[in-house]
Amino acid sequence: MDSLLMNQKKFLYHFKNVRWAKGRHETYLCYVVKRRDSATSFSLDFGHLRNKNGCHVELLFLRYISDWDLDPGRCYRVTWFTSWSPCYDCARHVADFLRGNPNLSLRIFTARLYFCEDRKAEPEGLRRLHRAGVQIAIMTFKPLYEVDDLRDAFRTLGL
Repeated sequence: MDSLLMNQKKFLYHFKNVRWAKGRHETYLCYVVKRRDSATSFSLDFGHLRNKNGCHVELLFLRYISDWDLDPGRCYRVTWFTSWSPCYDCARHVADFLRGNPNLSLRIFTARLYFCEDRKAEPEGLRRLHRAGVQIAIMTFKPLYEVDDLRDAFRTLGL
C-alpha cells in the first residue's frame, strides 16, 4: 500500500476528468472505510492504492479488505474515488465480493469511464455493480480542484 495521502499534484493530474486522458495509464483508488453504528458512523481506514504488477487496483483493494476481520453483525460503508471506472472483470469480482459480504456497501465516484475494445463489456460491468447495490457517480472536478488539502476534499464530500 502507498502512503495514506496522495500528493495533491498527482491527484489533480490523475483524477482530472478530461476527454483524452493521454499519459494516464495507471488507475488510482482513494478509499474511506466506515463502520455504521445506528445513526453514527466511525472512520476505520482511509488511503489510496494504484494498480501494480498487472493487478488492477480494485482487486488489490478486495485483497486488502479481505484480510480484515469484518464483524458480520455490523454494517460497513466503503467509498472509492477512482481515476478510471472498473473494467468488466473487476466489476464482476467486486459484485461477487459484495454478494458474499451483504453487510458491506460500496459507493464509487470515478473521474472517467473506462472502455476497452469491446465497448459493450464495461457498461455491462457497471450495470452488474449497480444490481449488486453499488452507487456509482462521475466525480465533478471543480470542488476538488479548489481545495487546498485533500482532507478538506473528503470533508467537502461528507467523508
